Amino acid sequence: MGTIFTFKKNVLLLLFSSTVLVWSCKTSSIAKSELKTQHQEVIQTYYNQNNYDIEIDVVYPFNTQATTQVTNALLMNTGNSANRIDVRGDGNFIKIKNDSITGYLPFFGERRLNGGDYGGQNIAIQFDDVLKDLKKKIIEDKPALELEFSVDQKGNDSEKYDIKIEIFPNEHVSVHVTPVFKTFIRYDGSLINTTADQ
Repeated sequence: MGTIFTFKKNVLLLLFSSTVLVWSCKTSSIAKSELKTQHQEVIQTYYNQNNYDIEIDVVYPFNTQATTQVTNALLMNTGNSANRIDVRGDGNFIKIKNDSITGYLPFFGERRLNGGDYGGQNIAIQFDDVLKDLKKKIIEDKPALELEFSVDQKGNDSEKYDIKIEIFPNEHVSVHVTPVFKTFIRYDGSLINTTADQ
């Protein structure tokens, strides 16, 4: 009698556990599906905008061994390294407003000696230009909005930048800059003032 009762109890427990497991898996897949739909809606909202205000927080320079050694020595005891420099609160930005773009991005890296006119100038990446070739694309897998364009260095037409910006649903932004006369550099930041076009 005791064995039959224990057997029935174990079967009921197994049945209950299986039901809970199946239900939680189904709930999880529904939640993931809803989250994906929400992310797609947010990205579509970003796509429909004409204004983007990006605040830069972190710089990821492309460094050679020589610049890594020098930069690490300079950044010792600051919490930064040659591969990651926190610039939060320094006022670095990119602003796209309709067909114009302005930006100020710090540059840490190497520049090529045969190009550009830097005679004592600030070597930051700066631009204040008309946006001529903006390409917008939604990347479904990430999901993210990708913006691509080219701009000239402010006050120096020989230095040009190809810029790719990825904006994610959580307002995280990744900026990839490929200069003509400087090394590649990447920035992370956040999208601000996303409520409406201004």
